Amino acid sequence: MARNARTTFSALFLVSGLIGALAACGGSDKPTPAASSASPSPSATVAPVVATCPLTGLPPKTGQKVNRVALAVKIDNVGDSRPQAGLNHADVVFEETVEGGLTRLMAIFQCDSASLVGPIRSARTSDGDILRLLGGAVLGYSGSNTSVGNSLAANSGAVLISWDHTPQFFHVDPSRPAVHNVMGSTKTLLAEGVSRNKKLKAPRRMFVYGDAKAPGRPIKSAAMTWSSSASAAWRWHGNVWQRTQNGTPDVLTDGHRVTARNVVIMSITVANTGLHDVLGHPSPDDVVTGSGKVWVLRDGHVLHGTWSRPSRAAKMVLKDKKGRVLPLTPGNTWVELLTRPRTPSFS
Repeated sequence: MARNARTTFSALFLVSGLIGALAACGGSDKPTPAASSASPSPSATVAPVVATCPLTGLPPKTGQKVNRVALAVKIDNVGDSRPQAGLNHADVVFEETVEGGLTRLMAIFQCDSASLVGPIRSARTSDGDILRLLGGAVLGYSGSNTSVGNSLAANSGAVLISWDHTPQFFHVDPSRPAVHNVMGSTKTLLAEGVSRNKKLKAPRRMFVYGDAKAPGRPIKSAAMTWSSSASAAWRWHGNVWQRTQNGTPDVLTDGHRVTARNVVIMSITVANTGLHDVLGHPSPDDVVTGSGKVWVLRDGHVLHGTWSRPSRAAKMVLKDKKGRVLPLTPGNTWVELLTRPRTPSFS
């Protein structure tokens, strides 16, 4: 009888121990102290990837869309055209050469928009190769001869919207002298372009953005000249470059100075188009394929290198003197197409 009691007691002890062990493993709803003090897994601290605007490298602001089609607008750049409108809202601006040693602008809007942009002027054959960098876009302009129009239709991959053929998508400012009085809005021009070709897509990235491998040389300003009647300068102002046009501050209709986070100065050649303006000046064709020297202004420094683009179907690549990709700082960019053998000066 005593033996059976001892056996029963031992069995009960083992069962109670097993129940206690099972309760310790999973029977409680409260975490153990060790579990509560455990560090979070590394994956829980990884920041989400943020899509950036392809032509600025910046995260989109409220209302902006990184997958929007790009709109390019040809902007007048002579004395009678100033003040201009909308340039500070452009992601990228190209300054091109035109007849008589003057320059004209192509303002490209992708993430940002402008309710007023202009004065809008005529297109040139060189616009086609610039537009090809966008992989399909909309171009708003005012005037061009038949040869230029045919060239753009064949080579640009863009939907062409001209004031001459469809003035309802533009408006004339009576306070400005003709032919410097055609204005527009990015919303209207882009909507019309997309309605004509619904297969258009957002542009591919034009430049690389990030920290430069080498800091470059600190400078306060950069200046360049195309002719006796066309010059421009950029001066570092703490976090942006401020623009001067022909010796005077370049101020827009909204009272703000033209600014850029990056200025890319490309040394280019000019081809003969065989075309002339009404005064007999030859119409130049800026060659943006091939290669040449480049000066990149960013963060108060100038970095020297080369640009290359083997064909109009290829991307533009900027490299420093050591052959490394030369990145821009995130933000808007002006591209100055400076004809050889002219070079910029720095101070």
